[in-house]
Amino acid sequence: MNLDKLTRLAKPVLLAIGAVLLITLPFYGSQYTITTFVRIIYFGFLAVSVGFLLGQGGMISLTQTAFFGMTGYAIGLLGYERGIPFPWPDLIGIGIVLIAAALVGLVSLRTYGLTFLMITLAFGQVCWAFATQNTTLLHGWSGFRGIRPFVLFGIDFRNSANFYWMSLALFALGLYILWRIVHSPFGLALNGIRENPRRMIALGYPVYWIRLAAFIIAALYAGIGGILAVYYSGLIAPPTIHLSRAIWALLVVILGGSSYFWGPVVGTFVAIWLEVLISQYTQRYLLFVGLIFVIVVLFSPQGILGIIDALRRRYSIRLAERFSVRPAGAPAGSDKKGLERR
Repeated sequence: MNLDKLTRLAKPVLLAIGAVLLITLPFYGSQYTITTFVRIIYFGFLAVSVGFLLGQGGMISLTQTAFFGMTGYAIGLLGYERGIPFPWPDLIGIGIVLIAAALVGLVSLRTYGLTFLMITLAFGQVCWAFATQNTTLLHGWSGFRGIRPFVLFGIDFRNSANFYWMSLALFALGLYILWRIVHSPFGLALNGIRENPRRMIALGYPVYWIRLAAFIIAALYAGIGGILAVYYSGLIAPPTIHLSRAIWALLVVILGGSSYFWGPVVGTFVAIWLEVLISQYTQRYLLFVGLIFVIVVLFSPQGILGIIDALRRRYSIRLAERFSVRPAGAPAGSDKKGLERR
């Protein structure tokens, strides 16, 4: 079996092993481990939202946490406080997110670069200020606490294992759909806009509307993550939508590799586990996590997946040189010496 066949077989085998380990996690993992993986999933939705805009569309948005919190506040206000049954608060929350994303996008997407970033930052800060100052409707800094998951088709999602499986299935489905979007003509057009928007306009592409559609799709993913977060954590409060969380999501994407589809997922996984492990030894864990972020970005601007990709290419080249076919009777170093003479 040659090297190419081994490489092609290794990827699906590793994916299958990973899938089995994730699906069976509640059978061998502790409650703490399950909770950590649920956090990875709902913050993964947020990171994927940011990563899709940055990696595919070249747009740096600091308002995704606002969409992340909107669905949570809708569930807290309508479901928890007003008693409206599932799934109506969730659907209303998603509707609010889509409308808000369309309105913000209609204004912000007429701009590029720093101006776009500042408009999204302003909207996120307006949402945060509204949540903190509205004590009558949204309870200010206290927010909503004690929110409980739902029972659907006889399945009690208050059970952490059931909630984990539901979240994992939803995350897998969401990633599959986004993968298809990224590799569709729409995704290719979005990549072209990222590289050269003027040229895409000259070619007749509706650049503004493609960017708006991407912005709304990203907001939807952030909103779904917010739904999972509020049900599992049981609370929604202003710190959830604070600017620091938006910057954290952006750093997570860069840590994993913003130019890779799986970069946001890898970045979220690494960042949360670093937080969990380091916080056991010191209260200043954010300092150490920040240092690790800086080191990774300095040595690999393409993030963790960039490092893995570079190592994989180097290893593949070495294997190819080792197992390359040489003429019969030729010495082991003849190919290399021949190249050096040229």
